[in-house]
Amino acid sequence: MVPPLRFDSLKAYAFRIPLRTPFRISVGEVTEKEGVLFEARCGDLVGWGEAAVDGVPYYTWETVGSVLDVARRALGPVAGSRAWGHPSELVEAMDAFNGHSFAKAGIEAALWDLFGKAAGRSVASLIGAERAWVEAGPSLGIKASPEALVKAVGEALDEGWRRVKIKVMPGRDTAFIEAVRRRFPEMTLMVDANNAYLPQDIGTLAAWDAYRLLMIEQPLDRHDLHYHVELCRRLQTPICLDESIETVHLADCALRMKAADIINIKVGRVGGLVNTLRVHDLAVAAGCPLWIGSRVTTGVAEASYLAAAALPGITLPSDVGAGRAYLSEDIVTHFFERRNGCEFRVPSADEPGFGVEVDRDRLERYTAAVVEIPLR
Repeated sequence: MVPPLRFDSLKAYAFRIPLRTPFRISVGEVTEKEGVLFEARCGDLVGWGEAAVDGVPYYTWETVGSVLDVARRALGPVAGSRAWGHPSELVEAMDAFNGHSFAKAGIEAALWDLFGKAAGRSVASLIGAERAWVEAGPSLGIKASPEALVKAVGEALDEGWRRVKIKVMPGRDTAFIEAVRRRFPEMTLMVDANNAYLPQDIGTLAAWDAYRLLMIEQPLDRHDLHYHVELCRRLQTPICLDESIETVHLADCALRMKAADIINIKVGRVGGLVNTLRVHDLAVAAGCPLWIGSRVTTGVAEASYLAAAALPGITLPSDVGAGRAYLSEDIVTHFFERRNGCEFRVPSADEPGFGVEVDRDRLERYTAAVVEIPLR
């Protein structure tokens, strides 16, 4: 039994890590990974969490700047206001402030890491994870030509990945999907549109039934549950919601409306692991398949996603771990063993915390700013 834990200090590191190659989705392209790491201290224990945002509002409206500001002015004083018997208590307290899910998730993750280390147990075991290994697959950004995409998919398959996700957008979609499917007729292929299509594009999307896709992820605007219902009715290909699942309530609405055949839970987007568990339980009760999404991010965030991907209701391959390949260098000392080319080992119950440690020399190399977060 772990006694309540109280933050002695909370520090934020704004970092910038160059990418090996640009990563492009429908809303833009990045050439470096920006984000925020939180370092929380409680006695001799150190816990790490990551707000997996960007420098500009390219994927989510939260940014490095907004995370630092809300942590300094609102979330830090809440985190330091008392001792916490469980991370769910901190989540409920931070919910006094609207939004800022990625920032909240980063601070919550640091507390989970502290709890795991204090208990001498993995966070995966604390949240009820059941799998020792989880399957993952890469997410390939939008390429300049179908030929370039086919080459990238082939390289991913050669590395041992079995499920490959390709990003699409209007003008770089059908011909690209067709080229990949023609070259690799039996592979497990899915596409991700990141909100790129409109209701009048439903006919185009319906034509993709011919390509036997595992799913189409977030084809329409994140706020458009109504037309996602229409897509689910019209298409044989399963429709997966990602950006639309911002809160537990919205997940509940999507499930009740039948706006999703599949849900991708982004741990940061829903505000952390506590809310991930709540969405997980809702979807399992509704019989909706689940997987855990990721981003181009560091091993700190990926470790929390790996723990979530081992939950019993996660039945589809996740993005976990694969995105680290875009980084020129990660800031963790190691990640987890990979077997069969596409499976990552989940920390065993007796591996404390998330199971990763930050390399402080690398962190210093890529840190753009350090902010001491007030706890009072």
